[in-house]
Amino acid sequence: MSPPRRPSRPEPTWLARYRDLFKSWSQRQSSSHDAEDALHDAALALLSRDNSAVQDPAAYFYRSAQHKLYAQARAQRAHASLSLSDLAQDEHPFLDDSQSNARTLQLSRALEAALAQLPLKCRQAYVWHRLEGYSQREIAERLGVSLNSVERYIMRALQHVSEQLHAYRGDE
Repeated sequence: MSPPRRPSRPEPTWLARYRDLFKSWSQRQSSSHDAEDALHDAALALLSRDNSAVQDPAAYFYRSAQHKLYAQARAQRAHASLSLSDLAQDEHPFLDDSQSNARTLQLSRALEAALAQLPLKCRQAYVWHRLEGYSQREIAERLGVSLNSVERYIMRALQHVSEQLHAYRGDE
């Protein structure tokens, strides 16, 4: 005797737009990961809450994801950086003393030591995200943990590295 079949839950009509929105937005974004993250967060918000008061879930889903994309774009602009290779030769920063190589090596060793003090998953999440450019979603899949765990790992690592390298800051 075969097990009783579960009645299939009908797919919400707004969820049918996920693929189309992802395709459209990922073509316009510099990173398809940003579009995917925004759509995923918006879908999760709609699925995890009682949204009986929402009159048009498809429009709500679209606007919610769009707001998340805008917030990501604003955050990226605030943290925008320029590669050294993009600078003109006379614009390159430099230290004019003979100690700069020694200080660079010292800072590098201090960073390695700070990272070595972290638990393995925390250290790996930080390295993959900050140094190798993986998205938090990719890291969660690679580590086999939730997206929230990855966020906590990265935040913990950032705080630890910041505390450990406090003496190397030039802004004090």
